[in-house]
Formats: sequence, C-alpha cells, structure tokens
Amino acid sequence: MEKISGVVWIKNKWKLRKNPFPSIAMLQMGGRDDRENGLLYEPDVHAKQLREVTDKFVLGMSYSGLKFGYLWSTGIVPGDSDARGFGKSVLMQHLAKKINGDFGEDVYLSAGLDEEDAAEVPICCVLTSFDTVQVRSLSAALFAAVEYAVAYHPQQGEPLAASLRKRLVERTGSGDVRDLVKAVTDEHRALNGRTLGPPDDKLIVALCEEDPGAAADYLMRITPTSRSRNGAVHMATFLLFVAAAGIRRVLVFCDQLEDLASTTTAKAKRNLEIERFRDVLVETLPMADMVTMVVTMHPRAALTIGTAWALADLPAFELTEANKQSTVRLPALADASQAAQLLKPYLVAATKDGVEREEGDEFFPFSKEAIACLFDYSTRKPRDVLRKAHSVVDSAASENLARIETADILRFFKSSNAYPFEGVGTGGPPGTLDWSQG
Repeated sequence: MEKISGVVWIKNKWKLRKNPFPSIAMLQMGGRDDRENGLLYEPDVHAKQLREVTDKFVLGMSYSGLKFGYLWSTGIVPGDSDARGFGKSVLMQHLAKKINGDFGEDVYLSAGLDEEDAAEVPICCVLTSFDTVQVRSLSAALFAAVEYAVAYHPQQGEPLAASLRKRLVERTGSGDVRDLVKAVTDEHRALNGRTLGPPDDKLIVALCEEDPGAAADYLMRITPTSRSRNGAVHMATFLLFVAAAGIRRVLVFCDQLEDLASTTTAKAKRNLEIERFRDVLVETLPMADMVTMVVTMHPRAALTIGTAWALADLPAFELTEANKQSTVRLPALADASQAAQLLKPYLVAATKDGVEREEGDEFFPFSKEAIACLFDYSTRKPRDVLRKAHSVVDSAASENLARIETADILRFFKSSNAYPFEGVGTGGPPGTLDWSQG
C-alpha cells in the first residue's frame, strides 16, 4: 500500500498538531514557536541545579553580596570542549520569568524563607546575551538587557518595565508622568559616588509613560553604534527607574559569553571589554549597588578570557572548592527517566485538543522502551536528545509506523551509522529507567 505523507500521518494518525520536538533546539527567546522559544522547558529536569542556582545566586545576591556568579557546563567526556546544549539558557529564562512574576517572593519562599523575609528584599531579573552580529561589547549587552525589560512579554504576563511602573505608581501615589519622572530623577540626585554621567532623560520619560510600548519604541530608534557606546548609560537609567519602584537588587543573566571570548575577537578588544566588566559593574553607580551578574561559562570560554579576567581582578570562576558559592555546574542528563521528563511537555503541547491517550501511553507515539533506546544513542545533552527525537519522529512518520518501538529506534540509528553513546561520568547507566521520577 502506498505510504501517505509523513506530515499527514503525524496529524491524522498520531493526532499531533506537528512534530513535537525542535529541529534546532537553540533558545530563540521571544519566538512564536514554543518548541524553540524555551517555554516548554521542564525545570524538574534540572531540579537540583535550579535549587542550587536559587541558593547561590538569588539568595547570594540579596543577602551575601554576591557580585558575579558563573553557570557552568563542562562537556561529557574528558577533554570535550563543546559544552553547549546543556540547557543553561532555558534555565535562566525560566528563573527570570519566575522572579519577575512577583519580584522574587515565590523564589524566596521555595528556598525556605518565611513570608516576612521573602518580602524584605524585592528583586527583579533581566536577560542579555552576547552574539557575533551586534552584541559584541558589554555596553551593547547591557542595552539588550534593557530591551528585554521593556519589550519581552512572558507567557501570560506583561513586560518587567510595565510591572515596575505599577509599583512606582503605588509608591508615589500618583499616575502623573511628571511625578513619576521626579521620583526617578531624585534617585539619580541621591547617588554620591562615581557614575557614568547624566541619565537618559528621554528614556526616563518613556518608562514613566502609561503607554507600555513607549519605552520599547524609543529604544528601537537608537542606532547600533549608540547601543555599543552608550548602552551602559541606558542600563544605569533603567536601574534608577527600578530603584524608584522600591527594588534595590537586580539579577542580570548574561548568556553566550563564548561569543565575547571568541578567538575571532581581537585580543586587545576582548581584554578591554573584560576591563569594562569591572569599571562599569563594580566601580560605577547605580550598577555597583544594584547589579549581580551571572554569566554562562564553559571550558573554551574560560581558557580564552581567563588571564584577562584575573588581570581585571574580577572574582574567580573556576570550578573549585574555593569558588563553590559562586559557581553552579549544569550536568548532562543522568538517565532515561530524565530524558522522558524533558520530552513529555513537548508531546503534551503537540497533542490535539480532546485526544485522550491510554493509561501508561503518555509518551505516544514513543513507547517507554523506545525513549530509553533514544537516550542510549544520545550524547546526554538535552539539545541532542531533542534533535534526535525530532529526526526519529520525522523518519517514523514517513514510514507510516503505528507507533515508535525500540526496534524502530535501532533501525533508524543503524541507517545513520550511529552507535550507542559510551561517554563516562554521566551519572547513570545507559537506558536506566526509573519511572517513579516522572
């Protein structure tokens, strides 16, 4: 019998809207495709490390004076310098959304603080990232952090800047833009130490406008050159707005430090930018008082910036006992049950409304044993598991398989000349399934 289209099979026979899994599995923050934008991230996949990030970075910022934190991935086998695809970006996005939802209260409570302590130090969080196209300096990265605050709409929420304006209105008892602007400029007048100079008055007004799009529209008109030169001033201005709203601690998650540390970036420029981490974040107000920065780190980036980081007298980032309060390492997936935790939200989201699966068939079209086999052939990195799941679904659908069994996984990988992964130090034997974990 002639086979039908794989897409038609996915939709009509498997009752899925689409292939559930991302083909790229690189975070596209703000994108409309939930498979790629990180919103289907299951935090329990890295539950232990998420608690560790909360304890060390969030509580460390609020109560221990932490200035720099380092979120590490180190590869799978000794000497493996490719430490990407472990889920650092989506973990940061998840925590930022959770913090900004109630200015840290729920995160504090989940860490063990009581309600009185949880209300003591309200916080907020912004995300930024280096890249090889536009964001190649600290100033440009700080500008991108302000853009995140004013323009990023989390699922079922409003931009951080809009929530901050509501707090500012409550604190001042007025919704008049002039009163709000005065409260922000008063914060600047109260600074007694070294600053980057006057704040951006137009940005202050835009942040205080009732129209939630005013600040985003203003930032869009700023040229790339100005972003690279003056982005730190825009960040300082935003922090004055944050302080006026009654928040004195801001967590800045900074992703893809490897792009700043790229060997294609001239060494002199790279060293200058690292010096600016100290000059801007440690030695000028309001950044020095308010900002804690957590950067992603892996061996290749560490090797490239290590000397310059030490010469700038910035806190050490090595994964050592001495640095354990400022470092967290995100490991590979330990076993197949973690892989199942990772995959399940994607399958649930892709299943058509009204479709009921039989009990114990929550991973349809995969059998549980097939997921264990898929894990055996992965490199243990979440990105690799998701990409391989995407490829297997496409292949099985094109063959019009009723469901995906272990034999189908084996046949797929045999045709791809792939072999079971034989890495070391992954935390569990290949294919181990403990379904009591989820």
